Amino acid sequence: MKITIGPFSLDILLLLRLWLPPIVFIVICTALFFLPFHMLLLTLDDVAPNLIGIAWLSLLLLYIIAGIAFIYFYTRFLRVSFASEDARGRRNIAVLSGLPFYALCFLFLLDLIYYLFFSPDDAPALAGFVAVLGFVGFALISGAYLLLLRFFLRRPTAITHE
Repeated sequence: MKITIGPFSLDILLLLRLWLPPIVFIVICTALFFLPFHMLLLTLDDVAPNLIGIAWLSLLLLYIIAGIAFIYFYTRFLRVSFASEDARGRRNIAVLSGLPFYALCFLFLLDLIYYLFFSPDDAPALAGFVAVLGFVGFALISGAYLLLLRFFLRRPTAITHE
């Protein structure tokens, strides 16, 4: 399937097909992991406050494992869906597929710029912390996404001969 500029509706469907899995992954990570985790933190704060650091570390490891698994399966999806594309076209599609991660990074950057230069003096420090953490976090996630996609899209070195 050679990708060409076609009718507007088909282009929108292609972009939806590319961007829906990362958007769903971001929403699932936010909703299913973070909201129940908040309840776990409240319980741990009452029962054993010294285990909160371990709980945050376990959440980070869970995010890393889930992210690597998502990128691996999404790369397989891209490879199957765009098998007729040349290597350059697949790379461009892979870079385009990470737009939800880049967009969130850009939004946190805009929030950081607004907080630093345009917010009033009595703006809460938590807003600046969230802006910095979100920008740095999504910049790291976007970079890791691109590196892992490039790694998983690479052809295997061992080629079997018929």
